[in-house]
This record gives sequence, structure tokens and C-alpha cells, in this order.
Amino acid sequence: MSLPDTVKEGEPAVSSIIEPVKTGLLKSFRLLWLLVKIIVPISCLVAVFDYYGIIGAVAGFFSPAMAYFGLPGEATIVLLLSFFVNFYAALGVLTTMALSSQQITVLAVMIGICHELPMETVVCSYTGLPIPVSALLRLFTALGAGLLLNMIYILVGGG
Repeated sequence: MSLPDTVKEGEPAVSSIIEPVKTGLLKSFRLLWLLVKIIVPISCLVAVFDYYGIIGAVAGFFSPAMAYFGLPGEATIVLLLSFFVNFYAALGVLTTMALSSQQITVLAVMIGICHELPMETVVCSYTGLPIPVSALLRLFTALGAGLLLNMIYILVGGG
């Protein structure tokens, strides 16, 4: 039986594991730090907005429209952040909300279809798809999917 290429004759196999584990841990901590730098400030900002009634005003304004998706008005902020900033900013707000698994599923589907519009529409433009077409296609597909998923939940008794 031969040794793997990463293990030298006479060297313990454990030492060949240390370097990849160390590299993986460093990458994990860098990613964790990136997420903390995004999620914590966004969560604090949302708490300030909530304290001053901004969240309530936005929620009240969008509640009638969000009801079609089975979502509370506050979910508008999650969607807007995911559409125009990124997943992690939306996640920061999402962690402050009390939502059902059904509501989180609807939000996740909508966010999965339409997220980071400013950056991803530019990327899509390299395929020849015009930026406005790409943005509107993703936006209306996300809205349609959210509406359809909520209708399915209602039909099967989940809504």
C-alpha cells in the first residue's frame, strides 16, 4: 500500500492534515468576519429605524401589497435589501423578524430569483441581454413566484 502524495515516508499522516485544516479555518474566519461586518450594522440600523417608527411606517404602507405574498409589510425591507444590496444585508434584517416557515420560504424563493440587481444585471448584460430587460425579468419573475407559492400554500391549507 502506497502513501498519498501529500504524505512523505516516515512523516506522520496527521501533520499532512494540519495545513489544509489551518487554511480552511482561516478562510472560514475571514468569511465570518465579512458576514459580521455586514449583518451587525444592518441589524443595528434596523433596530434604530424600528425605534423611530420608520419600520412601522414602511410596513404599514406596503402591508396591502405584501399580503398577496402572504408576507407582513416588514418583509418589504428584506426584499429591498436583497434586491439592491445583497443576501447578507437581507439576512441581517430577517434575523430580527418573527416569520413562519411558510413566510421564510416565500421570501427565500423571491430573493433567490431576484437579488443584487445592480451587480448581477451588469453581469447578465455580457450575455447580450439588455440591463433593463434583465432587471425587470428577474423582478417580475420573483414577484410572480412569490404570488404563486403563496397561492399554493393557500390551496393546500398552509396559508
